[in-house]
Amino acid sequence: MRNMTTMRHRLLKTTIFGLLTTLIASCGSDKPSSANSEKITFPTIEFTISATSDTTVFGQQGTRLFIEKGTFQFADGTPVTDSVKIKVKEFYKKSDITLADLSTESDGKFLETGGMLNITASSNGKEIEIKNDKRIVVHFPKQQNSYKQMNLFYSSKNANDTSVTNWEVDTVNLVKRTLKLGSYGWQCPEMDDSTSYDFKPKNYVDTGYYWNPIDFYVSAYNFSEQTKKETETFLNQRNGSGLWENEYGTECEMTISTDGKIRNLRINSKVSKATKNEILYFLQNIPVLEPGKNKFGKTIERKGFLFITGGNIIPLYKTKEEYLKSFNSKYSKYEKTPIKNIDNAELEYYIFSVAKLGWINCDRFLESEKTVDYFVKTEEVKDTKIKMVFKDIDGVLMANSTNGKFVFSKIPIGRQVTIVAIKNTNGQFQTAFQEVTISDKPMETLAFKETTLTELKQQLEKLN
Repeated sequence: MRNMTTMRHRLLKTTIFGLLTTLIASCGSDKPSSANSEKITFPTIEFTISATSDTTVFGQQGTRLFIEKGTFQFADGTPVTDSVKIKVKEFYKKSDITLADLSTESDGKFLETGGMLNITASSNGKEIEIKNDKRIVVHFPKQQNSYKQMNLFYSSKNANDTSVTNWEVDTVNLVKRTLKLGSYGWQCPEMDDSTSYDFKPKNYVDTGYYWNPIDFYVSAYNFSEQTKKETETFLNQRNGSGLWENEYGTECEMTISTDGKIRNLRINSKVSKATKNEILYFLQNIPVLEPGKNKFGKTIERKGFLFITGGNIIPLYKTKEEYLKSFNSKYSKYEKTPIKNIDNAELEYYIFSVAKLGWINCDRFLESEKTVDYFVKTEEVKDTKIKMVFKDIDGVLMANSTNGKFVFSKIPIGRQVTIVAIKNTNGQFQTAFQEVTISDKPMETLAFKETTLTELKQQLEKLN
């Protein structure tokens, strides 16, 4: 009995000693406990919209989305008819891009970004997608006085909900060569009648973007490469006497009837039969026009001329009448100055017609100078990610880890950057920040220190 009491006494002492040891060790350590672990999250804006109405919504950082009615379907192709929940995450600042696992790189080529978005949609709890023949119009707000030419990028297949390390350019939205209206004219019905005629289609939505409404249809039409090349080649050719011919492009002659239909079509320029037939086919399929009137206001036949020349393909969003009409609505709660038409919108935003949901990016390729693979050496490898934030451009890269070394590939020599290292062990952070100028000399050491998530965000804000 005595031995049993002694054993209990010793067990109690051991338990108390172990508890005291744990408390002392806990008080003497600066490391945060698991109870103090922090998780990196980003604001998500949610909208509930009708699937059967045209809708414009706005993000907190200036993103503008136009969603046409009937845009969505389920995975099996069934149209969505109930309400739709849209979720949007916005990444415009370098601090947010760095904190997230996002990189401005496309197949080894360096990008400068104008913003990144993650857009998802669901209906009745099921994920939905954009129909093949539909697009949503996405507006990325421009920085003040920005004239940079940006392209649309989608995340590559290895992306997930929190990370994109490579982007693929959307070739549909790239600027391409096509044809446009070079000039137009008309014959006056009588010598003393100088009434004008502008080939305006019936029910045309005038955005103020085109100097003549027919240019909308010329630019949107998918002419063959032969017709585009031939039309540009024949422009401004000299004849045998040294005079200019085709000064305004391929000349098209026609009569506009009193009911607005095009009659008596003829191509006057010397182009091939194939090019002539294609242009005639295009003109025959122009929508019915507003008929001409004389000086007395009487509807009459008019004789007109169009000159087609080289130009750029019109972006898809400019062909959508529903989108163009959306500027009639006023959104004073979201707009500092009202966006009245497409001209205003293109001054304020980079605009793209987007075919799929998920990660999208407004970027441009940067032509690099002499480059180098830049190495960063550190003993902290596990749970560590190292990023490069550029000082003078909106670019952030993520290093690849190979054999305990971190490397950034093909970095322009002479660029000023900040190396940001973040070690995240179950929500407990250690970080290192180091400003460098890129050279062929590797970074040998990084000084890590324990950091709260709030402190990390404050440090990253300084890089914007």
